[in-house]
Amino acid sequence: MHDVILPISDLHFPYNHPDVVDFLQAIKKKYLDKAKRPAVVFLGDEIDWHSISFHEKNPELFTPGDELKTAIHRMQPLYKMFPDAWVIESNHGSLVYRKQKFHGLPREVFKSYRDMLEAPRGWKWVPDLILKTNKGAPVYFHHGKSNDSTKLSQAMAMNAVQGHYHEKFKIEYWANPNGLFWGMNCGCLIDDSSLAYSYNKTNLKRPLIGTGIIIHGIPKLIPMILNKKGRWTGFLP
Repeated sequence: MHDVILPISDLHFPYNHPDVVDFLQAIKKKYLDKAKRPAVVFLGDEIDWHSISFHEKNPELFTPGDELKTAIHRMQPLYKMFPDAWVIESNHGSLVYRKQKFHGLPREVFKSYRDMLEAPRGWKWVPDLILKTNKGAPVYFHHGKSNDSTKLSQAMAMNAVQGHYHEKFKIEYWANPNGLFWGMNCGCLIDDSSLAYSYNKTNLKRPLIGTGIIIHGIPKLIPMILNKKGRWTGFLP
C-alpha cells in the first residue's frame, strides 16, 4: 500500500513542455523522496507519434524515426528520476500497435513498449491499474475511459484517476452509503505552442498544464504556474 502516488498524464514526447523535467524533479523532491512507499503512474500518451497519426500530419514536424529518437532522448531524465513506474496503455502511446492491426501485421514483428522506448526494466505497461493507498482505499487508474472522472469513479465504485482530456484538471468528491469517493483528472504536460497542437488554437477550452498527486489517500492537483512566455515560474504550490 502506497503513502504517496504520483500520476503523470499526457507528456506527448517529443512535444512535451520544455520545463517538465524540472517540474517533476521538484515534485519528487517535495513529496516522493520523503515517502515510505511511493508509486509513479504514467497515465498514457507518454509519446505523441504525430508522424504516424490517423489524423492530419504537419510536414514541418519530425519524421517517424526522428520523432522516436527525440522522444527517447528527452525521456532519459525521467528514466533516471523514476526507474520504477507503471505506464497505462493509451491512444497515442499505442499508435504503433494500432497501425500494426490496421495493416494486418503480426504483433511479433514489433518491439515491446519497453524495448521501443529504451525504458528501464522497472517500467511496466498495463491496460489499467488498481493501487491501494496506505489508508486502504483502492484507486483505479485509466488513460481515458470516460470524459468525466467522477462518472468513472462511480462506475468502478472506487476512487479514480485518468488523463487523456488535456482541458480537464479537477477533483470531484461524491458519496454513497459505503463511504466517500473522488475522481481526478490530471490535465497534461504538453508544449501548447508546438505545431503538433495547432488544432487547439481555435478551441475555447485550453490545455491545463500540471499533474496530480495522492498523499495518504487524499488527491491534490499541482498546476504548473507559467509566466507570460509559457515557461514554468519555479513555484510549486
